[in-house]
Amino acid sequence: MREDKIEAYVNELFKSAPDNPQTRELEEEILTNTLEKYSDLLRNGKDEEFAYQSAIAGIGDVDELIKEYSGDSGEIVEAESTPIAVVEPEEEKKPKTSLHRIVTLIMWCLIFVIYLIISVTTSAWMFTWVTFLIGFALKFVIDGIFEIHNSKQ
Repeated sequence: MREDKIEAYVNELFKSAPDNPQTRELEEEILTNTLEKYSDLLRNGKDEEFAYQSAIAGIGDVDELIKEYSGDSGEIVEAESTPIAVVEPEEEKKPKTSLHRIVTLIMWCLIFVIYLIISVTTSAWMFTWVTFLIGFALKFVIDGIFEIHNSKQ
């Protein structure tokens, strides 16, 4: 489960922090908030990897907080700098609709048949591969049309 990875990540952030009630409380609060965010994302239908990356990205840099909460007597203790790689999760791609898949499949079948017909009749095999480039261009046009149509819904 990713909860263990989140806990290990937060523990790693605080491994060089002074051991006092303030930093332990801060660590526990960050861990609790991160686990809640992770659980909320899972409940909202996000996959585990997306939820994990989003929750971890929400932590940010804790070094300043550790410095702020590190001293019992008001002294500021310098904590080791912990590099944090903030990974912005990619937008989830919506799955293609059945109609979209069917149209794309028919288009590729037609492109292949056109390629064969042109190649066999003209014997210009070295030039007819261009039909596949045209096919890729058409695929992007079809994808764009479906994306526009889906965004309007």
